[in-house]
Amino acid sequence: MQHASSVVQVEQQILDAGAQIIWVLEQDSFLQPGTPEGCRNFVDAQGSSLGWCVGDAETMPVPGTFDNSPFSKARGFDIVVVRETMTIVYSTNHGTTSGNENITGEQLLAEIQAIAAGL
Repeated sequence: MQHASSVVQVEQQILDAGAQIIWVLEQDSFLQPGTPEGCRNFVDAQGSSLGWCVGDAETMPVPGTFDNSPFSKARGFDIVVVRETMTIVYSTNHGTTSGNENITGEQLLAEIQAIAAGL
C-alpha cells in the first residue's frame, strides 16, 4: 500500500509528464480476485482521482494475465510503455517480497520524466 499512496501523491505530475496510470488489482485485501470495482474502491481509498482501473480476475482472454506476467513477483509492478512503439522501456516491482525494488512515486515520476525527455 505504501507504493500506491506515494504514486497517488504525484499522479498529476505523472500525467503531466505524458504517462497514463492504469491501476491493476490482482486481489483485494480479503484475497478475493480483483475486479474493476474493487480496484476503484482501493484507489479511491488511497486518494486517487486519476488513472484507470483493471480487475485482473476479469482480464481477457485469460483471468490473471497481469498476476501471471513475468513482471509480477508476488506483489505489484510498474511498467512504462512508449505509446508510439508499444515497447516496454522500464519495469520495477514493489511489495513485501524479498528482492523487490520498492521505489517511491517520486522515483517512478523521475524515471517517466527521463524517458519522456529522451523521446
